[in-house]
Amino acid sequence: MLGFVKFVVWFALFGVAMVAGLKATCIDFWTMPSDDALLSLSVLPTLEAGDKLILLRIGTPGFGDVVRCPDPEAPGRFVVGRILGEQGDRIVAETSSVTVNEKYIGTRRACTPPQLTVLDPKTSEAVELSCEIEDAGGTEYTRLRATTPPLNPTPYKVRVPDGHVFLASDNRHYHDDSRDFGPVPKDSCHNRVLLRLWSARGWFDNTRRFSIVH
Repeated sequence: MLGFVKFVVWFALFGVAMVAGLKATCIDFWTMPSDDALLSLSVLPTLEAGDKLILLRIGTPGFGDVVRCPDPEAPGRFVVGRILGEQGDRIVAETSSVTVNEKYIGTRRACTPPQLTVLDPKTSEAVELSCEIEDAGGTEYTRLRATTPPLNPTPYKVRVPDGHVFLASDNRHYHDDSRDFGPVPKDSCHNRVLLRLWSARGWFDNTRRFSIVH
C-alpha cells in the first residue's frame, strides 16, 4: 500500500510539473467570458460562454483556425473568431456566407440538431437559427445563420491588408468580427483555441468535455 501511495504522489507531482512546463512555454488556460452578450453569441455553436479552454501560443495560426485576438474596440478585452482571410485575399461577407477570392466557402450538411434557439441580446426574445457544417480549407466546423435572412443584404467587401487577417464569427447572424471592426493584425492573433477542457455546465457535461476545437 505504501508503494502505491508513493506512486500516486510521484505521478501527481510529475503531472503538475509537466502542466507547469507547458504553461510556461506553449499553452495558456482561459475561460470564455460570460459578461459580454454579443461575444457569447458570436462564438456559438463552436464555443460557449464559460468554456474552460486551452490556447496554443506557439506556431502560426492559419486559414480556418479559431483564434483569440485583442478587441480593437475595447482595450483589455478579446474577440474570438475564425481566420477566413489572409493578406491579399479578397473577401465578400454576406449575412451567412463568405467568399474568398471568388471561391465560396461551402456548406456540407445540417448539424444535429439542425436548429438552435438563442436570446436576442437587445430584446431578450427567442430567435431560431439554422446550424450547418461548413468547410474552410479542409477544416469542417459548425456555424449558425438566420433561418430567414434579410432580403438584398449589403455585402461587406474588403481586400485584406498586408500583415492582417479577416476574422469571421461562427455565428454569422450575431457576429463580432471583421465586418464590425475590419481586418486585424495577424501578429496580435497568436493564441489559437486548441481544446475545450469542459463547458460551463461542468465536468459532467461529457458531450463537450476534452473536445478538440475545430
